[in-house]
Formats: sequence, C-alpha cells, structure tokens
Amino acid sequence: MKKIHSLGALLVFGAMTGIPGWAQAPSGLTVKGATSRKIDLAWSGSAASYTVQRRALGGGYGDLATVATASYSDSSVDAYTTYQYQIVANLTSGASSPSNQVTVGPPPAGFTIAAPAPSSGEPSNYGYDLSMALDGNGDPAFAFIQQDPNSDGDYSDTQVLFRSWNRVTYNWNPIVKVAVIGDTATYYHNTLSLAYDASTGVFAIFTEVNADGAVKLYTSADGGATWPLKTTYTPTGSRGTAPVVALTGGNVHLAWTIDYTGLRYVTGKLSADPATWQSKIAPQAAGTTLADASTTIAMALDSAGNPGIAYWTDDTASGYNRVLLYWRPAGAGAPTKVMDSQGQQSDSISVRMVYRNLNPRVLTFVARIDSRDGAGVHFIKSDNGGASWGNVVVIPPDAGSSTDFPFDLAVDSQDHGAIGFGQNGGDGSAACFGPKLALSTDLTTWKTCGLPNAQTAGNFQAYPGAISMAYGGNDKLLFMWWDTQASPAGVYLYREPPAGQSNAPSITSVVNGATFQSGIVAGSWVTITGVNLADTSRIWADADFKSGSVLPTNLSGTSVKINGLDAPVYYVSPTQINVQAPAGISGNVSVVVTHNGVTSNTAIANAVATAPGLFTYSLGGRTYPSALYNGTYTIVGDPALYGAALKAKAGDIIQLYATGLGTSPAGNIIQSAISFSSPVTATLGTANVSVLGTALVAVGEFQINIQIPPIADGDYQLLVKVNGVASQTGVIIPIGH
Repeated sequence: MKKIHSLGALLVFGAMTGIPGWAQAPSGLTVKGATSRKIDLAWSGSAASYTVQRRALGGGYGDLATVATASYSDSSVDAYTTYQYQIVANLTSGASSPSNQVTVGPPPAGFTIAAPAPSSGEPSNYGYDLSMALDGNGDPAFAFIQQDPNSDGDYSDTQVLFRSWNRVTYNWNPIVKVAVIGDTATYYHNTLSLAYDASTGVFAIFTEVNADGAVKLYTSADGGATWPLKTTYTPTGSRGTAPVVALTGGNVHLAWTIDYTGLRYVTGKLSADPATWQSKIAPQAAGTTLADASTTIAMALDSAGNPGIAYWTDDTASGYNRVLLYWRPAGAGAPTKVMDSQGQQSDSISVRMVYRNLNPRVLTFVARIDSRDGAGVHFIKSDNGGASWGNVVVIPPDAGSSTDFPFDLAVDSQDHGAIGFGQNGGDGSAACFGPKLALSTDLTTWKTCGLPNAQTAGNFQAYPGAISMAYGGNDKLLFMWWDTQASPAGVYLYREPPAGQSNAPSITSVVNGATFQSGIVAGSWVTITGVNLADTSRIWADADFKSGSVLPTNLSGTSVKINGLDAPVYYVSPTQINVQAPAGISGNVSVVVTHNGVTSNTAIANAVATAPGLFTYSLGGRTYPSALYNGTYTIVGDPALYGAALKAKAGDIIQLYATGLGTSPAGNIIQSAISFSSPVTATLGTANVSVLGTALVAVGEFQINIQIPPIADGDYQLLVKVNGVASQTGVIIPIGH
C-alpha cells in the first residue's frame, strides 16, 4: 500500500481534489446577475409560493418578499454590503422547505488572498508593479507582472496579468494574460498602470515593453476577458518608462517619460483612431531640465475630469538637487514647483498623486535633509488647484524604522488620507506589523502603524513588493499589496469592514468534511461554514508547526473548540474552516469558532462512530472519487473531461481516499501508515469489489485499495461501507477497456 507523508498529504491531495475548498456544489438557488444596484435570483421548484429571505453578512435572516414564481430581483441593496439569501418554499401542506444559501456582494471584509502565486515557477516573481482600479460596482480589479513564469532564467516571457471580482460567484474571476512584455519588472517604479472608465465600462492597461523600448496601451470592453492592443509608442533611439493611464467620459489620458526627450502626454477619444489623439511634451520650467526618465511620474484626474501630472526634474543650478513639478497639460500654463530634494542626491525617486475635488495631494519618496532615520516618504498638498503648495510633511515611521517605496496614497470624500508604504530597515523598535499604514484626518498630522489585525491574519512582510490603494464610494479603504513572505505568496487585499457590519464569527453548519452531511467522527475531517470565520484564506504551512509533530490549532487568529477540546485547523477562510475532530467526542457536541478573540454562536454537531465519506472531485456534472492508480499519480476519471485521467478496467488496483471510516488518532502528524481493522466493503453498481487493504495514511485520511472486478464498460456508482454504514451516493467510477 502506498504511504502518503502525513504533513504534506493533504496539501498534495488538496491540489488534486479541490481541497481546501471542499465546498458542496450549490443547487437550486442561483445568482443570475449581480451589480451594486440589483441582485437577480432564480431557483427550481413547484411550490405555490416562495418567501425570499435576506441577511447582511454576519446578521440574521429576515423576510424580503413573497413571490409566486421561482425568481426574484432585489433592487434594495447597498453597493458595499455583502448579502446572503435563502428561499423558503411555502408548501400546500402548510410545511416549509428552505432552499440552499447564496452569498452575493463585494470581496469579503478583512484580509483575503486575491491572487496566490502558482505552485509552479518562482513565487517571488508573481506580483510586480501592482496597479488597482475600481470597477463599475466599486469592486477592485488589478493588473500586475509575473516575471519569468517558467523560471528558466529567460525573462523574455514576462507577462502582464489581470484579475477582477465577480459578485455573482462571490469570487475572483479567472486570471487573464494580457500580454507578454519581456524583462520590465522592477521594485523601484511601476512599469504598468490600470484604469477604468465607469461611463463606458472599459478597462485600460498602459505598460512598458522591453523588446523595443516601447509603451503599449491595451483595452478591454468585456470586463477584462480579452485585451486587444490599442496602440504602441516607440521612441526613436530611446526608451519609454513609467507609463500612467487615466480614463473618464470616453477619453483616454496617457503620460510617460522618454529618455533624452522628457515627459510626453497624449489624450483623445478612446474610441477614435490613436492617430487623431493630441500629444504634448511637458514644458521646461525655469532652472530645471526636462523630466528624467530614471524617475516615475504621477497623473490623476480632478473632479471635473481634467488631468494633472507631477514629475521630478533636475535642478540646473545643482546636480545634487531635484525639483518636483506640477503641470496641467490641458492648459497653457507653466508648471509650478511643488518641492525639492534639499540638495540631496536621489537616484530613485517615485511619486503618487490624487485629487480632492480640484486640489492635488502628492506623495513622494525622496531623500531630503528632513528625512531623519531613513524616513523618505513625504506628503504635500495644494488647496488652490496647484497654484501654490503647503508645507512638506515627513510621514512618521513606525518607531525607529524606515519609510520606503513602494507606497501609495488615497484620500476619501472627507479629505481624510491613507498612505501605505514599505519598511526596509530600522533599529528593531517597530511596534506594528506590516504592511505599514499611516492615517490622517487633516492631511497634516499622520499616525503610522499597520493594517488592523494584520498580526493575526498572516505572516505579512513589512517590505512588500508593491502597494496599490483606493477609498471606495463608502469611504472605506481597499489596500492591495504583493507579499512574498506570506503563505501563500501572492497579491493580498485588505478591505476595511463597512460601517455597522458585525465582525463576530457566525457558524451556519458543521458537517462531515467529505460528504458535507451530518455525522462527524473523532480524528476525521470536519467542514464548518459561516461568516466572519477568518480574515484571510489559507491552509496550514510548515511555519505553523511549532511543536514538532503537534498539529496547529490556530491559523491567522482563528481557532475551533469541539466540546471544549482544541480542534487542529487545516484551512481557514471568511466563510469556511476545515478542522480535525478531536479524540474522545461522541453524541451531540458543541462547536465554537474564535476569531481574533471574538467567539461565535455555539453550533451542535452529531459525533458518531462511523460516517464514511469519499473525497471527490466534480467535472461535467459528474462526481468522481479522488482516486489514483496504484503506485502512480494518474487520476481515475473520464479523459474526455480531463485529458490526464484514465478510465478503470478489470484488474486495476485503485487507491481511494476517505475520512470518517472510524475513530482515529487526533492532534498529531501521522508518522507511518496505521492499519485499519474494521471490515470495509465496496460495490460498483451491483458488483462486489475486492478491498485489498485499508490504512490511516495521513491526518484524518484513510486510503482504501480496491481491485476492479470484471464488469462491462460504463459508469458505475461506487459505495464504500463500514459496519453497514455507506459513503455518499452519486460517486461514479467510469469503466473502459
């Protein structure tokens, strides 16, 4: 019998079966459409009428409407609230029958992984030059660079990727490859920019391309599914860098720097031929040279839709001084001076800008005399449209740490500010966990710490690879960053909880981890569903095993007690947790989740001696066992649906994986396979199947080896029984010779 190493087994097994999702496929109630203004529901049934029930995430259900048809459109929604719906069928007998539950809305509040780095390739190459934009629902979409995807040392295949949120599925849409751009990725300035036009529903990505020093504009009119090339700008004998794009009212605004030429600005109707767009080179301010291509630029649109650009130039009077200028390209006025580097040489200078109505607010990273203890992030604002500028504010560090690029700036409708930045050094006295966040209510006095609850949500780094921020229309912060230290590495999102949203965890169900039915078994896997169960989504990692072979009982601030006993935690997410049931439980047992020190309601589960459940995967409307051919990693299944799978045939020895066959050890790594003495039987259709052996091979995971009997080709239902108790129905093994 093949032994699976206990610590890694579920990780490998999960990649094959869909764990950690382990989610039961929804049936009946579905979401047909969802925007920030309306949610369309549909379900199947033949009841005389139905009651639609709704709750805000973390709240209680209430009746919303009674309808005679199997559909309903809810237009009484708040754009920034996540809702859950269920349907109650009002039966003629007077009884009621609830349908399943759906969740609809923006991304979960708190911490989520928006784009985990793939297991293949180098995780630290996944997330460069992150740029976020809010779509028509106010939900985040983002673009970033994956450098050298196949990790062969050849960076010519570096690519731009895009992802957006889907309210209908309450999940991220699949990642889309926008273009291959070559070796452009850098920590020190953004090489791409993402924008969205709410008036037309169009996305745009403006990016550097390595092959010929060009910058290219890609657009998407179908929500980011496809990205045709709109135009290319290739400077003669030079190189374009630091591209920025903005969209509004059907107009496109582009800006970038060109070696030996300066800053170029282009605008026009996005739907028109780019040859008709207008182009300008930023004017030279007195005492400065043209924009230096080694620096980045910032462009933003004011409340009237007019652009402003901030960019660094060299001071002609001093080679060690640099000057930050502000320019309105739509007018004929000269640039105004924002600040300078106080005679300090700064080779890597970056800048961000946003508007409060018509007034610009600027954030920059620059070495100055006032940059005490490595605090290089500075803020400055204008309250008269950029004609004059206030005092430069040094953003305070976290104790004796540095403030560094990458960084970003966001301002809400009340002119309150948020600045995210990296910490690349310090004397060890930092008090807050990364990423670092500075907040201000007057844009003059800033207080620096970190994202709320970051210390319990994940092992996040103080020096992220990229940061992108925005305030939503409800004045709640969205903070995205690229993290190579967290497990898993990738792009993370922190969404500030909406006002009034309950942050207490709430349990909806406690079920068998494989069958998703009632009946849990000591030592086997349990799935807990609900809301506010965690701030992030992740499985356990090696770093969580702090006591030798003892399994972790707390992941990212989430823990579970079953009948007062700690339950080892394998997977956490805002809506689902997977735990191992502790030893010594039986009968009705209490289940409580604790999240960041706050406890949930108490749920009751039924602990039984036997509740066999096969781990499965679904394709093409069929459910197959997560089974392997003996001694190989070949999956049993239909090759017409999954090319790497094979149908079984008479005589094949198949390895099945299950939980709940009987009580098993809990709380520790399984060092070697443990034989299972209870008799296990199996059938395919009506044919009996030889069970060659059964053993506990990993935490809560049994392996059952069966041999396929001589039966005709076809699809056969597989059942496994222990002491007369059968596994779930509907699991199919296809037979083909």
